[in-house]
Amino acid sequence: MTRFDGLAVVHAVTELTHLLDRRTSLSAFLHDVVSTVAEHMGAQVCSVYLYDVEQDVLVLRATHGLNPQLIGKVRLHSGEGLTGAAFQTNQPVLVRDVGNSSENKVIPDLGEERFPAFLGIPIKRGDLGIGVITLQQQDPAILTDAMTRALRAIASYLAATLENAAALYEAHETQTNGDAPRPAEQFRGLLNGTSASRGIAIGTAQFLSRPHVYRNTTPLRDLDAAISASTDQLMNLQKQVDETLSDVAALIFSSHLLMLRDDSFVGEMQRRHADGRSATEAVKSVVDEFSDRFAAIPDPRFQEKVLDVRDLGLRILRNLHNLPEEQQGDYSGNVLIAQELFPSELVKLYLQSAEGLVFAGGTASGHIAILAASLDLPVVSTADPRLFKIAEDAVVVVDAEDGKVLVEPAGGVMDAYRERVVRAKTSGERGGPVPAQPRLADGTDYRLLANVNLVKDARAAQSFGLAGIGLYRSEFPFLIRNGFPSEEEQFAVYRRVVEAVPSKPVAFRTLDLGGDKLLSSQVGREDNPFLGFRGIRFLLTHRDLFREQLRAMLRAGHEREISIIFPMIAGVEEFRSARSEVATCLQELHTEGFEHNPKPRLGVMIELPAAVEMAAELASEADFLSIGTNDLVMYILAADRNNHRVAPLYRSIHPATLRAVRRVALAAHDAHCEVSVCGASASDPVLAMYYLGLGITTLSVNPTRAGELATALAQVNAEQIRELHTKLSACTSPEQIAELVAPLRKRLTP
Repeated sequence: MTRFDGLAVVHAVTELTHLLDRRTSLSAFLHDVVSTVAEHMGAQVCSVYLYDVEQDVLVLRATHGLNPQLIGKVRLHSGEGLTGAAFQTNQPVLVRDVGNSSENKVIPDLGEERFPAFLGIPIKRGDLGIGVITLQQQDPAILTDAMTRALRAIASYLAATLENAAALYEAHETQTNGDAPRPAEQFRGLLNGTSASRGIAIGTAQFLSRPHVYRNTTPLRDLDAAISASTDQLMNLQKQVDETLSDVAALIFSSHLLMLRDDSFVGEMQRRHADGRSATEAVKSVVDEFSDRFAAIPDPRFQEKVLDVRDLGLRILRNLHNLPEEQQGDYSGNVLIAQELFPSELVKLYLQSAEGLVFAGGTASGHIAILAASLDLPVVSTADPRLFKIAEDAVVVVDAEDGKVLVEPAGGVMDAYRERVVRAKTSGERGGPVPAQPRLADGTDYRLLANVNLVKDARAAQSFGLAGIGLYRSEFPFLIRNGFPSEEEQFAVYRRVVEAVPSKPVAFRTLDLGGDKLLSSQVGREDNPFLGFRGIRFLLTHRDLFREQLRAMLRAGHEREISIIFPMIAGVEEFRSARSEVATCLQELHTEGFEHNPKPRLGVMIELPAAVEMAAELASEADFLSIGTNDLVMYILAADRNNHRVAPLYRSIHPATLRAVRRVALAAHDAHCEVSVCGASASDPVLAMYYLGLGITTLSVNPTRAGELATALAQVNAEQIRELHTKLSACTSPEQIAELVAPLRKRLTP
């Protein structure tokens, strides 16, 4: 077989999927990988080198056609030889005659000299890679451009699949270097996971999920003084964060303050101490009893309280022993590791200066990911059980850019990460101001708005100079509160959002609960929540809650330009029902004499394939359409972005999703209805160009990404955008699109 066609690519990748399930060791899996690739591509030699992050070397882990006795023994430094060059440059290396290459490295007894033609493709995701897959031939004519493209497609697949296989199978591997196995609590190396945000954090490991060690030494304060000090600290903490997280701080710490005033909690501590127990034992026994009691209740609302109780108990104990103030709730310099993570816990840890966070979950849920991004807190989740074998105080790198956790990495790797952290802080690569009127290189105008989750984000939107808020996700106060705030509580939050962007428009999205954003207090659990009781379906069933939220939004929008967006709309009838609820609320507010916005603009989130089909009808009735590409991509491709097994299939830049957006844009234009894109894809310069080419001139993005996007788009003109739109519209596969846009993306992305 001397040619490799597209059908063979599909067959090879499908075969690799099956191989993953029937092997019990990494070595056996990799052997099947190289054998299958060689067979399907007609190659004489196929080899896989994996990157050893601890030693900073590429290790030959499998080969078909070379000396198998050298598996595990061939070790190349990054950049060494043709294989190392492919890894270091993150580019394919194709050499027709290795004997004439200055980069070639002769490895004795490996047998490569019989195969002078070499093709190496990096298996990488981000700056740190997984390895390299190579082909070698006697006849250089066999290594065609088509074969290079095919092997790149397989390497791309392996980048997602192989890292999971390595995590699953490494426990079954025996060490080949003769060293004794490390103790169970001393794991060092690489854990693969899923990013919940951007950024990189470096710090010493500290476990939140391990039982706290209660000291039995003599307290330096009496119990009443410790409780009083704890109350003062929490109240002061609320005041300190009021300007940055005013919408959530009270919701988070109010439960702690209530417990400090609860006779059944602190009162019981005081009674036990008065009956003769030591203050330390009195606190410990009450905390343990409450923790056990809450943990035993199936309702997750009560299970979440276990962390609150333990956290508060530890604070009281620290105050009993008069620990220095800086040790109380100060996690600066620490990477925290938790068994579970709730939104309220995430915010509390941010307020306590945690550098980064790792939690034991296979994927990062949607609300955790969005909240982590708002807080600029690097967070990675991992299903790898070795997470809890990390030693306390081990140096850990949380790479939330690439979904990795590195434990005690080698010096060169650590230096590279430290350099990236410094560069991020000094160069402002995470955000920057936006021109008062963003323009393309030829002066063509467009509009940049902000996606906002917290008041903190709204203030960032104002400071970066965005034209307003294109999407305020209203569910986060609900998620942090783990319940339904009252109309007055919601009004206070929404008014802060409006006031954060004076004289600029604000678009409120009503609650989008369900899917990956579940309240513990929601009635019932669903086997498939993404296709279940969520978004507008939930609101129209609970109209009392819907009206409370609408009233709060309308009141907050008094004398301001506001819009209200309804999520998960599938057809015109749902929009009409939601619009009717707004009319009811407007009448009630007028009758009751509340100041409010009497004419809000009403829009529809386009997230469902059904909404794409009904776009013309929706555009004829709504004031505007807002395309939420995050969910739209998921539903069109049937790929849950939070499921690591299908995450590689979730692609914003896919012909199906591009065509869906195009249909919506055309329908909106025909109906003279305003249309915007508010999904994460809007901050991708290449996709932003495509959207602009469709006539969508309003993009709503994370405030920290707006500056980068404006800088990128300032390098292109309207003619280039039209040309890109034409080419992308003609593409029929994601691989074709990726190859087309790669040079452009490299030019636009710093």
